[in-house]
Amino acid sequence: MPKDRKVFETKLRKTGSAAGVTIPAEFLRHLGYDIGDLLRVSMVDQGLQIQKVDPEFDAFLKLYEQMEDRFSPLLKRLEG
Repeated sequence: MPKDRKVFETKLRKTGSAAGVTIPAEFLRHLGYDIGDLLRVSMVDQGLQIQKVDPEFDAFLKLYEQMEDRFSPLLKRLEG
């Protein structure tokens, strides 16, 4: 994908009771997205952030958060 092609315009289209956008094929290829991939859409400031869901990373992050919750008091006592 050319460096100057990081932005595109598209229309918001009605799909049933929701809305959808079309993403150009070159963007999908560049990002490694395939039809049927699960995407996570987040509201950020005045826009949306779209990321491909990575189940392995999500599982690691969940485990990290559990460990952080469990050992946080102990780590704080060791610091002080």
